[in-house]
Amino acid sequence: MNPLPGIQRETFIQQLDKAVIEARTGQTHLGLMLIDLTNLARINHYHGYEAGDEVLQTAYTRLLDLSKLPGSVFRVGSHRFSFILPDLGNPAFIALAMNKVHRTLESVLHGDTGVLGVDVKTGIAINRLGQHDFMDMLARAEASLSHVKLGGVQRIEDVLAEDGGEALQGWLEQSLGDALRDNAFELYYQPKIELATGALHSAEALLRWRSPDGEFVSPEMIVEWAESTGRTYELSKWLVHKTLRQLREWQDKLGIGLALNIPASLAGDPDLSALLQDAMAIWGVTPSKVTVELTERAFIEDKQSGYDNLLKLRDMGVNISIDDFGTGYSSLSYFKQIPATELKIDKSFVDSMLVDAQDMELVKIIIHIAHQFGLVVVAEGVEDRGSLDSLRELGCDMVQGYHLSMPLSAGEFESWAVQWKGVFH
Repeated sequence: MNPLPGIQRETFIQQLDKAVIEARTGQTHLGLMLIDLTNLARINHYHGYEAGDEVLQTAYTRLLDLSKLPGSVFRVGSHRFSFILPDLGNPAFIALAMNKVHRTLESVLHGDTGVLGVDVKTGIAINRLGQHDFMDMLARAEASLSHVKLGGVQRIEDVLAEDGGEALQGWLEQSLGDALRDNAFELYYQPKIELATGALHSAEALLRWRSPDGEFVSPEMIVEWAESTGRTYELSKWLVHKTLRQLREWQDKLGIGLALNIPASLAGDPDLSALLQDAMAIWGVTPSKVTVELTERAFIEDKQSGYDNLLKLRDMGVNISIDDFGTGYSSLSYFKQIPATELKIDKSFVDSMLVDAQDMELVKIIIHIAHQFGLVVVAEGVEDRGSLDSLRELGCDMVQGYHLSMPLSAGEFESWAVQWKGVFH
């Protein structure tokens, strides 16, 4: 493992300036990533500074392994790294590089080490043909990172467009379109465990896609592409049928249900209930084994159509889950109206509740209020035993997260489920 260096900001600035000059001279495209391990302070507090330093050293080593180029990875802050990407054949390739970094760090920083999972945030900037100086490029990467750390979505098309690369994002859109046509998307499954018994209750189906170069592209990017190209319904139809086809096999073999994510923009679509009803009939699944997860946005935009649609789903026997609760438009007033059966506490609250008394109190309040309205409560992003035990004491109903299992392919999930013996046994 490579030794962890001190702060290398000055050396990084010199190297970035050199890379910009080379891109301008060679008429090539240059990319920059700023990678921040945002919850390292929590790891230091909970496990000690030695554990935090080990996380930093592991991250630094893996970034160097990914780069394979000297003078491209630097430690530029106490828990921040920079990654210079020279000679990008296509500016859109930065999306693949970003996903590769996230996937690699996830795999090495969420292992069975007993250490809390690391929250990785990434800011990016593109410099087409070296047309911007190094300070401008750095400022745009910093702004991108700040946007993500404040809860914003990293939209690759926006990054490409701001650098005059609108036409170049067509490569990614074409590849995604081909994937939908060729049935190349995949589903991975993450278990949801009952806290009272430790039993496997169900799983969430999560969208995955490997780009033409073999790297995973984030589901957020896939959904953004679908929305920007008017193919949200088409993508959701594929997701519904793929999920229910798998449920048909597992509801008898494993006795579990499956949850699937529907984009908020489809909540008011008049065809949504028919899509679910037809798919359930085709695959012969029990409606009570199906859960539709929607973010809070779905309950705010086009309220009446959304409520009417969701009522139809509930009347069909389908479960409705409020996903990522607490990060968007939370309002106590809509608890009285929404036809939901489940509420999922967002990972950001679970991550910090052991070291932040206010977040612990918020989690307690959310669980209490949800139970008052008859909702089952699921905590997302459970990455350590301490959080799991606290959630159990607070009366949370179910949990999912890396402490239990990362998302798995269908075959891997089935093997995991057969071997699962329960959290508390």
